[in-house]
Amino acid sequence: MAVLIFVAAGWGGAQWTAEGKTASLQSAGSSPVLYKNNLPAALTQELPPASPVPGKLQPQPDATSATPAISLVRNNSQATAKTVYLTFDDGPSKITSKVLEILRQQGVKATFFVLGEQAQSHPELINAIWEQGHAIGNHTYNHNYHDLYSGFTQFWSQIKQTEEIIRNITGVRPQLVRAPGGTSGHFDETYFRLLEQAGYSVMDWTADSGDSRSKGVPAADILKESVADLTASRVILLLHDGGGHEQSAGALPEIIERYKAAGYAFGMLDGEVQPVQFRVSANAGGAGRAQPSQAWIAANIIPNRELFTPGKTLALEVGLLETKLLPGEYSISDGQYMVPLRALVERLGGQVSWDAASRSAGIVWNGRTVEADTLRKQLIVTDADGRQQIRSADVQIIGSSVWVPLRAVLEAVGHPPLTAAVNAEERRVTAL
Repeated sequence: MAVLIFVAAGWGGAQWTAEGKTASLQSAGSSPVLYKNNLPAALTQELPPASPVPGKLQPQPDATSATPAISLVRNNSQATAKTVYLTFDDGPSKITSKVLEILRQQGVKATFFVLGEQAQSHPELINAIWEQGHAIGNHTYNHNYHDLYSGFTQFWSQIKQTEEIIRNITGVRPQLVRAPGGTSGHFDETYFRLLEQAGYSVMDWTADSGDSRSKGVPAADILKESVADLTASRVILLLHDGGGHEQSAGALPEIIERYKAAGYAFGMLDGEVQPVQFRVSANAGGAGRAQPSQAWIAANIIPNRELFTPGKTLALEVGLLETKLLPGEYSISDGQYMVPLRALVERLGGQVSWDAASRSAGIVWNGRTVEADTLRKQLIVTDADGRQQIRSADVQIIGSSVWVPLRAVLEAVGHPPLTAAVNAEERRVTAL
């Protein structure tokens, strides 16, 4: 039986589901890695230097570069040789297929920071990135600076929306986050602090290819900027695979060859790689944005970190279907399981809608229609023959999701729980 695991937070619907796929998750400490078929000890791809070619740059002595505008905030025990991390922002698009083919031919891996709206439109490309073993990071949903940097809760909403889309396709939650335009001039201390508390790793870059400075930057200029410093011990290179970046794909083979010739290994980013983060600028620090309330932080940030830490899953057997909720995707209150309504129902084959005017969620599942009323704290059940029942239930809005008592909603749709058990590995509820 294929077990489908989706994101709890947010109200975006599943667009495409990868059933039956398996993923190898590396966890150094408690941080999951979002790339497929990775081996625990293989964070870099050791490639032999290319043979000297006339006219090409040759290997340079190793040295550590210092970039005043960048703050390196963790020690990197893995940095034993020169490593370059190729990163691509703003995709996927038709350019992504070209990039993937070049990476395949060159035998290297990369990290793709994808936009949610693009991933939603091109799930087959997200799947291709995943299947070819590259890393995937979160680049927000729509890249709109005004929305993203008007306040942290708006940024958070887009991160969670994109996270759900990626999770629905790959089955794995991205931990890496890259801010559109970079954090400089955009992030204040609140953005950095809350994202770290929520379990994310924010990653800027050390080298900019310049491929997004204007429209149609020539491939020769992109190459020049990309290999401007081949002496740094670690390079995180910013490239783009969004629409209009054909020249970036055109420059990529030579970029790779130059780094190979200079003796670099090619790495993929993950939550354990030492993050590069630009310093908070005076403009961003004094932006005067409204700060999230402590209640909002408690409801959203604190539980989110549990999604990236070890804990017991909640396995649900309902009828002939099974799904699992990860730690952080459910809670225990007054001796009962509380679960996000949309995650529960849609994973088990039902449908959920939201009526903002009445503050109610509509459920269609197992031949019944149920209204989950957050104001009156009740479930209104309509059977197939039109008969109605009203049942009291602690229906809540937490963050942007409706949460309900698991037992109450299962009974309302005709799947009353039969057994509940806990063992060393998991919690499990079996329903009719």
